[in-house]
Amino acid sequence: MTKTIGLDIGGTKIQGAVIDENGEILKTYRLETCAREGKDKVLENISKIIEFLKTDEIEAIGVGTPGFIDSENGIVTFAGNIDGWTGLNLKKELETISGLPVFVENDANIALVCEKWLGAGKGYNDIVMITIGTGLGGAVYNEKMGLLSGSNFQGAELGHIILHPDGEYCTCGQSGCAESYCSGTAIVRHYEELTRNELNGEEIFKLANDDENAKKVIERFTSDLAWFLTSLRNIFDPQLIIVGGGVINSKDFWWNDVLENFKKYCHLSDKIEIKSAKFLNEAGVIGAGRIAMERLKNE
Repeated sequence: MTKTIGLDIGGTKIQGAVIDENGEILKTYRLETCAREGKDKVLENISKIIEFLKTDEIEAIGVGTPGFIDSENGIVTFAGNIDGWTGLNLKKELETISGLPVFVENDANIALVCEKWLGAGKGYNDIVMITIGTGLGGAVYNEKMGLLSGSNFQGAELGHIILHPDGEYCTCGQSGCAESYCSGTAIVRHYEELTRNELNGEEIFKLANDDENAKKVIERFTSDLAWFLTSLRNIFDPQLIIVGGGVINSKDFWWNDVLENFKKYCHLSDKIEIKSAKFLNEAGVIGAGRIAMERLKNE
């Protein structure tokens, strides 16, 4: 049975796991990313994870990492969260470390691969997925074309669709991006602007019944997210939109309001399904392991 290592490189942690061809996690290991310490420290931590997980049975390694990824050559063409990551040939670095074939892909694409294989997207042929966490990631899958990558490996950067022209500044350099309104960071920032009190997203959601400012922030979030989903439906005409990422852990506080708003805003809402992701913390490693299996066969 084929076994691979899946690596999910996040802003705060790196998770690795041994995956079999049924999607079972056989062994796992996690370390802090230490992104602020730069590329060399991050590679050192990845090396430790590989060393812990690697056995003679492992055939390849799949990696999900944030940013613009030239997945054909395994190069990170742009990433803002790790110093020195932009321009890095991550495939080459990790093949040198591990002695195994390595396949690199954008982290949101990796999450969609997992959901298409075993999760909410199983059995669907046209899928859009968004991941709501610190930022707002996106991935698009079509049965005929596979994962959308774009001519410069910047396709499906859905978080940078303009939601409010001349709106809030985004770290990408544009203004009014969906990420500035439909992310965990946006929820925290909007609450702080109203109250000068910095809470995390989960704390804000829990205050919604008693705190008018928290209620306003969540109402804004659910409205903006529903408009964003309407745009995605109109652009891609998918069978299914999957919503994942860390904020989905608090969906009991906002999910139904988003669906109700979507039905009001989107005149073709009955032609599409919207589901929450089945896999949350494990989507990255499972999807990365799956990518390694698929691309190893195609080499």
